[in-house]
Amino acid sequence: MSDIWFSGRVRFAIIIDTIGLDGYYDSVYLFRATGFEAAFQRVVEIGHNNEQSYFNGDNQQVVWKLAGIISLDIIRSESLDGAEIYSEPVPGEDSSWTIEHEFHPELSEPTQTV
Repeated sequence: MSDIWFSGRVRFAIIIDTIGLDGYYDSVYLFRATGFEAAFQRVVEIGHNNEQSYFNGDNQQVVWKLAGIISLDIIRSESLDGAEIYSEPVPGEDSSWTIEHEFHPELSEPTQTV
C-alpha cells in the first residue's frame, strides 16, 4: 500500500508548575502514512515529539503535554498544492449582512500561528 497524506490535529495541555493547567494549544500536522491505523500511531508520535518543557520569564516551569488527538483526516487530493488541511465553523460577526454584502479579502492582514 502506498503512503497517503493525512492531517492530524493534536491538543497540548499547557501546565505551569505553580498554577496548574493554564490552557490548551491545538496544532495541525501534515504527514504520510500507509493507512488510518498507521496514521493514528504517527500523529501520536508527532505529538509526543513536540512536547516541551521550559522555564518562563517568572522562572516557573512550563510543560506542554500531548493531551489528545482531536482529528485525523485523509487529504483527498492528488497534489498538496491548494489541498485543504483544516476547517471549522466560526460564528458570524454581523447578522445584518445580506447576499449583496461585499468582502475585501485582499485587504486582510493575516497572522502567523507559529
